[in-house]
Amino acid sequence: MKKYKVIKRPTPINDTIKNKKTENCSRSHKKLEHIEKQSEESYANAEISGCIDSDMQYIREIFKNCSDLIIRRMELGEYKTPCFAAYLGTLIKREFVNENFLKPLMTEIRLTGVSGHSDKGINASDINASSLYSFQVNEFHLFKDVIGKLLVGYCILFIDGSKTALAADTKGETGRKVSEPRIEMGVRGPQEAFVEDLGTNVSLLRQRIKTPDLKLEMFEPGRLSSTQAAISYVSGLADDKTVNEVKTRINRIDIDIILDSSYIEKFIRDSAYSPFPQMVTTERPDKCAAALAEGRIVVLIEGSPNALVIPVTFSDFLVAAEDYYHHFYFSTLIRILRYLAFIIALLGPAFYLAITTFHQEMIPLPLLITITRSRADIPFPAIVEALMMEFTFELLREAGIRLPQPVGPAVSIVGGLVIGQGVVQAGIVSQTMVIVVALTGIASFAMPTFNLAVKIRFLRFPFMLLASTLGMYGIIMGILVMLIHMAGLRSFGVPYLSPFAPGSLKDLKDSIAIAPLWTMSKRPSFIQKNNPSRMKKNIRQEPESNDGG
Repeated sequence: MKKYKVIKRPTPINDTIKNKKTENCSRSHKKLEHIEKQSEESYANAEISGCIDSDMQYIREIFKNCSDLIIRRMELGEYKTPCFAAYLGTLIKREFVNENFLKPLMTEIRLTGVSGHSDKGINASDINASSLYSFQVNEFHLFKDVIGKLLVGYCILFIDGSKTALAADTKGETGRKVSEPRIEMGVRGPQEAFVEDLGTNVSLLRQRIKTPDLKLEMFEPGRLSSTQAAISYVSGLADDKTVNEVKTRINRIDIDIILDSSYIEKFIRDSAYSPFPQMVTTERPDKCAAALAEGRIVVLIEGSPNALVIPVTFSDFLVAAEDYYHHFYFSTLIRILRYLAFIIALLGPAFYLAITTFHQEMIPLPLLITITRSRADIPFPAIVEALMMEFTFELLREAGIRLPQPVGPAVSIVGGLVIGQGVVQAGIVSQTMVIVVALTGIASFAMPTFNLAVKIRFLRFPFMLLASTLGMYGIIMGILVMLIHMAGLRSFGVPYLSPFAPGSLKDLKDSIAIAPLWTMSKRPSFIQKNNPSRMKKNIRQEPESNDGG
């Protein structure tokens, strides 16, 4: 056997230098992290000193290089106690600040009798009680509270000799006003939609549910954004365990920024990898009010016009708010039509591929001759046709959304007509395939909730691949796998397929068919366990019979 000699080579100088640099960088990073941690802790625990010079310097140091920080120095009372007001000019309403905050402090404070003392100065509580016209004024002792209020549009008053700062709500109106729904439009019913302002959205709910039992709890997830999130529920109707679970999941969120309710949805949903939505996203206040009356929970996010409704079931995604504003005969017919549209949007192309590729005996002879004649000169198999047309349809849909509003609909309609006519005349796609894909797209537009329509667009392609390889057997296998997956889903403890599985006959009154409103005296049993009664029984008055004398 050969003996191998181990040769110890010296480490190159360059590698030694790199290793030392890496160690130095890691040490410097650790030091910086330690310093930042110490500064954050000191910032969190820093108290207002009562010396306006040091407090002003501290505010300026925190908001260094922030050109919208405005500091106004003043003198109050008979003894001219020094003070200063700090606010961010880009967040406040200037007229409100001038008339209701600065003017009373500079000119009208002498009329209130708050003059202070030559040695002690002016008490902040006295000014809060008698000299400010703002609707909401809070007192704070820590800088972390003051900075938080500054960043949401408050004006802060610091008084020399007082370790208390006054924060007045002077936020300006920067968002859009309440308008009509843009996604969940309807003919009957309220024509109001949520906006990006959380206060406005809460007021829209308060206008519809006028009871002190409507609770509102605030959270601020997001390290940088500190986005305000509100959990709304009706005390006595909502399940306490579900409410606590929602709070716990939101408190666990630790992310730098939250811009929309979809961020919250991704973090608190039960099954993160399921393609099916587990929360209803809506822009309609009336839909949220109806959900609150059933014992559900509504989550509102500052900066988002879409609210989250939890817990939900699959049938909730096929329900529109307008269903309850029409006669129950008409609403039942429309809801059945939606379920058929869901099946067509999900299985339409897959069913066509299965019967034309593997099961031609299922097609009547005249129709089979027509389909065969239309595909006589097509050089591609049916699956390639379907994928090409689906890809083109999705591309047109995205182009119509991204283009400017006056141009988008015209481009999508004209583009669809031109491309459809062109591919048929060129012999690339058959006329029957164009009809199938168009019918599938129209059926997907019939979904009342946008997040379900998006998921159907994704699930359509696996069913098409199964149909092109295994025929109807592949479609049946896909349906079974989908139903098994849906049966195992939960939305905050509520079975996803309720009231179908587990079955509940009394809850079927508001599922595929809609019973008359006066017969639905009970709230859904899979949602409501505290107070199931919604109304008294037999409250509809029948007219007296007239025998005609």
